[in-house]
Amino acid sequence: MLYWILLLISIVAVYLIVNPLITMIRLKIKFGNAVYCKYLPIFGIIQVYRKSFKLTGNVHQWIVDIVIKHPEVKFVVANSINKPIIVIIDSEYYKHIYQDHHLVTKHDQSGIKDFLLSGGLLFTEGPKWKQQRNLLGDHFLFQKLKARIPMINLVTKEKINEMANVEKVFEFICSITGEVVIRSFFGEEAEGWKINGKEAQIELGSILASFIKLRVTNFFVYFKQKLLGVKSWQYCTKKEKEIMDRVIKLKKDIIEVIFKRRDKIKQQGHKQEGGDFLDLYLKIFMEQNVYSSDRIETDEIVSQFITLFLAGTDTTGALVANSLLLISENKQYLQELRNEVKNVIGNGDITSENINQLVFIESFLKEVLRLKPSVVYPIARKAKSNIQIKDLYIKKGTILLLGNFLANISTQNYDNPLEFNPRRWLQQKTIKQDNGFINIPFAAGPRNCIGQHMAMIEARIILAHIVRNYDIIRNSQVPKAQWPARGTQTYLPDNAVHLVKI
Repeated sequence: MLYWILLLISIVAVYLIVNPLITMIRLKIKFGNAVYCKYLPIFGIIQVYRKSFKLTGNVHQWIVDIVIKHPEVKFVVANSINKPIIVIIDSEYYKHIYQDHHLVTKHDQSGIKDFLLSGGLLFTEGPKWKQQRNLLGDHFLFQKLKARIPMINLVTKEKINEMANVEKVFEFICSITGEVVIRSFFGEEAEGWKINGKEAQIELGSILASFIKLRVTNFFVYFKQKLLGVKSWQYCTKKEKEIMDRVIKLKKDIIEVIFKRRDKIKQQGHKQEGGDFLDLYLKIFMEQNVYSSDRIETDEIVSQFITLFLAGTDTTGALVANSLLLISENKQYLQELRNEVKNVIGNGDITSENINQLVFIESFLKEVLRLKPSVVYPIARKAKSNIQIKDLYIKKGTILLLGNFLANISTQNYDNPLEFNPRRWLQQKTIKQDNGFINIPFAAGPRNCIGQHMAMIEARIILAHIVRNYDIIRNSQVPKAQWPARGTQTYLPDNAVHLVKI
């Protein structure tokens, strides 16, 4: 009996070790030096990220080093336990995934999708995704978004007036961006909203970070989720149970706000114009046919809010926080930014008429997105079936990471790509040979980021108010800025900058 048990264990171990190696060997034979293999038995890419952060303070430095040292590399192949992972670096290959998004499905085994995001725009597919995109699309055009500019000014000034000095910069920025999303989605019903004793926007981001941190730091949880997927939450550890309790409380609070607005609409009717996203959803929700195949459910509204919230809070927050870090390390740009703010808006607010005159601020933000993108990889994809992209054959079930952020540090695409130089975006030709998929911080194709214009409007307004009101000081207690991440998505400077009121 012991013999058969040992034999079974040996077979499983061999499968776990050999399966991803087969893909690596096949690609290496075909592409030679254009493929770089990063293999760790069993532990795989999660350990690569952990080691990279421990050694360099940047979870993604390992693959940045590969691209810098080996500019000929088109694909990096790693493993996630027994599954091969292909990081596609060459834009001529990953552009096909962006254009033909039906070839893949978004891949998540952490539980974030299933518990928080499954009904939102980020993860839905087919007719439901089209319905949501059509419903929200017009409201993210500049002509509609410009009506929110006064509110963004107001929220930013309110937060600045509350804080003479700021030490937790990322949290401070997220308190602004999160409040903007809350007011855009929920309106006055959610003003001052707190969850578990914290500002709602801070608690939401904290829940996301807790999901990821537990998965990255606890190998038992990581392997359990990998093997069982969402079913792994049926066998919760104490830490997982704590996170789940916070998720339940969060969703309960969101539903209460939704029902509060529903009851108000029943009494007063819908707003005729200028309504928020909740009003938009509830109008359809309350008027739809109960037997409709594309009806909207309460859970979908909850998921859509969390999706827009997480997409609009952390990513825009990271962009502004990263900008402040780079200003503190490149102080020659601070006065130039201040001068532009003074010349364009003086002591007033940013408006829809003058926002596009903040040319240098926009260039500065573009350069930050190039070198320190808020979204590093888009959400991992998994091939729905066998795929042929040019001369690259991808087997069904293979996990794909679209490494478009790596194209932004390639000498093939930019002169002096590692140099921080905002003025490169004021030149007529910034990218050497652009196929339209080199600089895509908000992704590309039909499923690009619906909120990209909102993000850039917010970032310009927030950064303008901050440089006008604060000195931006590098924290001497943190000699080297660390760049951890929430999953593979968001860079977060770790308390490296302080803001002091002028």
